[in-house]
Amino acid sequence: MMKRMNAVKRMTSLALAFGMLLCGCGGAPQEGGQPSDSVSSSGHMASEESDGQISGDTVKSDISGTVTFAVRDNVLEQTKLYLRDFRELYPNIRVEIQEFSGSDDLYTYLTTQATAKNMPDVVLGWDNLSAFALQNWLYPLNDFLEKDDETQYVSNELLDAFTYEGKIYAVPAWLQFSCMVVNLDLCDELNLDAPGYDWTIDEFIELAKAATTNETSGINHLESLDQYLMMQYEGVNGQWGYDPESRTFNLTNGAFEKAEGIVADLGKVPQLVADNMRDSSVTDNGGMDDYARKFGANVDGLSEGKILIANQSTWDDKWLNPSLQGINWDYYPIPAAVKGQGRQIVHADYGMMLSTAKDPEAAFALLKYITYGKDGILKRMELQNGNANNLYENNRFTIPASSHPDVAAAFAASPGVPEGVKYMYGHMDVMVKGDYSKILPDYWKIVNDNIYQAKTRIENGEDAASVAKETQTRVNEDFAASYQVFCEQIQQVQKDFEEMRAQQ
Repeated sequence: MMKRMNAVKRMTSLALAFGMLLCGCGGAPQEGGQPSDSVSSSGHMASEESDGQISGDTVKSDISGTVTFAVRDNVLEQTKLYLRDFRELYPNIRVEIQEFSGSDDLYTYLTTQATAKNMPDVVLGWDNLSAFALQNWLYPLNDFLEKDDETQYVSNELLDAFTYEGKIYAVPAWLQFSCMVVNLDLCDELNLDAPGYDWTIDEFIELAKAATTNETSGINHLESLDQYLMMQYEGVNGQWGYDPESRTFNLTNGAFEKAEGIVADLGKVPQLVADNMRDSSVTDNGGMDDYARKFGANVDGLSEGKILIANQSTWDDKWLNPSLQGINWDYYPIPAAVKGQGRQIVHADYGMMLSTAKDPEAAFALLKYITYGKDGILKRMELQNGNANNLYENNRFTIPASSHPDVAAAFAASPGVPEGVKYMYGHMDVMVKGDYSKILPDYWKIVNDNIYQAKTRIENGEDAASVAKETQTRVNEDFAASYQVFCEQIQQVQKDFEEMRAQQ
C-alpha cells in the first residue's frame, strides 16, 4: 500500500489550513537569476550545469545519472531557469534538454524520437495518456511513489485516474479549474450584488439575466457550460456522468437534461449570450452584425467591460488577464446546484517517465521536481511571483498538484494568484475530475462524438429523456467493449515492459 492518507481527509485539512493562511500570509519571494544559454536546436540535446549553492542538509547527492528532458521551445527559457535549483538539489544528476516545437503533436514527436532511438526520459503532456501507454513508452511509477513521503499530498483521485491495470503511468504536473469570470466593476455599474464564491446555479442565471441590457450582456458564450453544470447536478460522478469504479456514464439521472435545458433557456434570452449575436456572414462582407451594433465595430465586448460573466477557465489566463487590464474582475467556481455544496471541477496535466530511461531513479527525481514535488513547486512560484527575467508576464500562476502545507502557505501568499483561484484550491475537499478525455481510451470517438450528436438531436426538438437513455446505452456498451480490448493490450504491454527492463 502507498503511504497516502485518505484524499477527502487530506483535502479537508488543506481547506481549513488554507483559509487561515489567506488571512495572514504575504510577501513575494525574490526574483531569480539569468538562465543558462547552453541548449541546442530542436531535436538535439545540451546539458544544464549547476552554478549555485544550496543548503547542505537539503542536497541529495545519493542519486546520480543522466536524464534527458523533452521541453517545448515556447517554455524553454523558463525551464532552463527553473532547473537551476534542481541541479543544486541533485548535484550528481546531469540534465540534458531535448528541445521540440511547442506546436508539435506530442504523439507524433515521440513517434519520431522512438524511430530514431532517441527517446527522452521525461516529458510533460496533456494528450490522451492511453495512447502513450499502449506504445509501451511509459515507465510505471508505483515503486517510486510508494517510497516517496510526498505522495500523501497528491489526490488519490488524480493518481487513480492515471492508473491502468494497477500501474500508475503519470503524475499530475499542475491543476486547472473549470470556472467562470465575473466583472465586479460591471456589478457596481449595474447596481447588482457581486456573488459569493459559494453562489448557486439559480443565482448565476438571475445575475446573467439582470446584467442583460441594450448596452451589456450576461455572458460571453455557452460552450461546455452544459457539462460543467451537469457535474454540479450529478453530486457524485465526473465528466458526462462518468463513474471510474463502474467505468460507466450516467446520462439518465436528470443531470444531463437539466444542464441542457438551462443552456437552451439562456440562449433564448435576447442579447444575454453575447457571442450568439455574432454573424460572420455579415461581417465578412463588411456589414455590422448584432454584436457590432451593440458593442461597436471591431470592439470586444468582454475587454470593454460590457459583459458581466465570462465562461472562461483558469487555462485561459494567459490571454484573459491582459485583455481585462483596468477592470476589477475575479475567477469564480462553477455555481453549485445547492448552496454550500459546490464541487471544484479539476483538470490535471501530467508528467511521464519514459520506459527507456537509463537512470530511472534520477529520471523520477526530475519528474517529481517538475510535477508534484514541494521543492519544484516552491521554486516555480518564486519565479512567477517575481516575474523572473520578465519570463512570466503571461504565466503569473500555476495551480499546484500538491497539498503540502508549505505549498499551501506559499500559494496563499502569492500576489499573482487571483483570490477566486485561491478559494478553489482551498476547497478541493469535494472535487470532481473534469478531464477524463485525457485518460480514457477512445474517448473522443465513443463518448464525445455520441454525446454531441445527442445534444444536436435535443436542440432539434427530440425528446431529451429518450435521447439521453438511448445515448447512455450506446456509449456504455461501446466503451465497455473498447476498454476490454484496451485492458488486454495493456496487460501485454506490462509483460513486455518487464522483459525489456530485465534485458537492460
